[in-house]
Amino acid sequence: MRGILTFVTSCAAFAVGASNMMTPWGEKVTSENAWRDYPRPQMVRENWTCLNGDWDYAICAITNSCALPGKVDGRIRVPFALEAPLSGCGGRLLEPDEYLWYTRTVDLDPQPGERTLLHFGAVDYRAVVYVGHDEAAVHDGGNLPFTVDITPYVTKGANRLSVLVWDPTEDFIQARGKQAFRTYNCFYTRSSGITQTVWLETVPETYIAGYTVTTDIDKGEVTIELRVESGKCRVEGEGTVEIENPVNPVKKAFALGEPVTVKMPKDFECWSPENPKLYHFTATFGKDVIRGYFGMRKIEKRRDAKGIWRFFLNNRPYYIMATLDQGWWPDGLLTPPSEEAMAFDIQTLKDCGFNTLRKHIKVEPLRYYALCDRMGILVLQDMPSTSFDAQTVYKAQSVKGYGLFREELKGMMDLLRNVPSIVMWIPYNEGWGQHDPLLTHTTLDAVKRADPTRLVDGPSGWNDFEGGEHRNPLGYRVKPLLWTTEHLPDGVCEAADIVDLHRYRGPVMPAVNDRRISFLGEFGGLGHPVEGHLWRAFDQAASLGGERTGNWGYGGIEDTKTREGLESVYLGLMDQLGGLAEAGLAGSVYTQTSDVEIEINGLLTYDRKVLKYNPAVLKAAHEAVIRRFNASVGDASAE
Repeated sequence: MRGILTFVTSCAAFAVGASNMMTPWGEKVTSENAWRDYPRPQMVRENWTCLNGDWDYAICAITNSCALPGKVDGRIRVPFALEAPLSGCGGRLLEPDEYLWYTRTVDLDPQPGERTLLHFGAVDYRAVVYVGHDEAAVHDGGNLPFTVDITPYVTKGANRLSVLVWDPTEDFIQARGKQAFRTYNCFYTRSSGITQTVWLETVPETYIAGYTVTTDIDKGEVTIELRVESGKCRVEGEGTVEIENPVNPVKKAFALGEPVTVKMPKDFECWSPENPKLYHFTATFGKDVIRGYFGMRKIEKRRDAKGIWRFFLNNRPYYIMATLDQGWWPDGLLTPPSEEAMAFDIQTLKDCGFNTLRKHIKVEPLRYYALCDRMGILVLQDMPSTSFDAQTVYKAQSVKGYGLFREELKGMMDLLRNVPSIVMWIPYNEGWGQHDPLLTHTTLDAVKRADPTRLVDGPSGWNDFEGGEHRNPLGYRVKPLLWTTEHLPDGVCEAADIVDLHRYRGPVMPAVNDRRISFLGEFGGLGHPVEGHLWRAFDQAASLGGERTGNWGYGGIEDTKTREGLESVYLGLMDQLGGLAEAGLAGSVYTQTSDVEIEINGLLTYDRKVLKYNPAVLKAAHEAVIRRFNASVGDASAE
């Protein structure tokens, strides 16, 4: 039984914050080795400079700030949030009435005919970027990257870069996921400031700013459309796209604004978790050259041989066997300690027989999604939740942040558009920040139109106004819950592809219906404490005003305290799940990949040093569920 994982570690020089729990990878992080790989694996350039490492920082009151602070409070390790132990700031919490300043100098040698781009992977929440005295950009949104063209502001020699950050965490309209002022229930430590890689890039005056890839496995074609930007008023020219192939590489020219469609070789391979085949290409426009990749894959909603809606991957029925994946780390919080740490989580899921993960309430660094593409695992991507709780969905205040929500949702989809492993968008989770029935439908409909190459969940958990369950409008905690499950009339649009039910411990399933796929978006959550690997000293579900503030798992932990009890209960859930798969359930998401702070319902402990289950036992149980699913769908593959 593989339960205890052994690692060789060495302590970092920086002090840790309020929690001294470290992962094996966090223990090896230094200011010199923190996140040194190129941040965009699907759009790689050679000429770049990593700005991660030590920056000066200072914190001041927003009511008494008229300039850059005259003194610094210390050094902060970028790209880790102020509150993260790996930042080296001792667990300092940023308050909503404070500014956080970052400052460092960089030596530059700007040349005529070149642009200098400053990239931020993510800054939570508002970032004001200065080059010397000059404000170069203002950006709102803590989940997405942004780029600042600092060419007009830089000079030869030393240039001072400063970033002013304000982060309200709660009680504002922004997407914050599960960040909170304090840890309770399933809400975690806030994460303020720079949380992903900062880097400089030198590009020609006219350069490739991005691209989109659309694949068609039925036609055997891939279409690549490049977006070109320039400091010039008029842009002309022709570019090329070359798809790498050791036998017969394909090279095609394109004119500005025109897509490039390439016929793939007859023996091309489809991308799947079982065969994560990727095709690489190089694009050139003028003096600019980038490298990228794509996967030939297709995800759709289709009826099986019995007429039941199922997920189809590459024209075959496919059972989604997933975990809920928070992507939280005790040493880095929202920021993984390293690429190796991310790969470990993914490989552990694959070793346990999962083919999918649900990336919950955060957007990962782009290198994470590249790992999913290369290692082979499907991704269901959540939009990080906004600050309104589930009780506001029926009230006027739920519309306050709608414009920003839609802007960030579009930004997330644009950012991840080319990631082949992502097969589903999840705009809403459990009513958190969800809008009224009209705007909910509008959002789901808009997502479906914007990206017909993926499926749309709608919504995940309760408050599905169009055929799933939704809760009594009198309140989130009203009992009885008074679920309703009526679909809209025939001919009236139900925007989403999926009816998604959450139930702990479960498993259960939404009724098989004629409109949407039946899906179990969350279940399980079996709690199991492992002494010596707890974020907080064990206190079984302590409460404060009805809120859990001690270690907890869904459904309690009385029958899962021991390893034997935990495994026995889990296998019982899997046996039930197999019966549901035979009855029409198309997929399921078990909670969760790892413990997170006071939640002790992970497959792994929070520090990733103990795997609570025998992976071979889990893999066999999951394969049994999938066999029962495959036997139930009949011969439903495309000819």
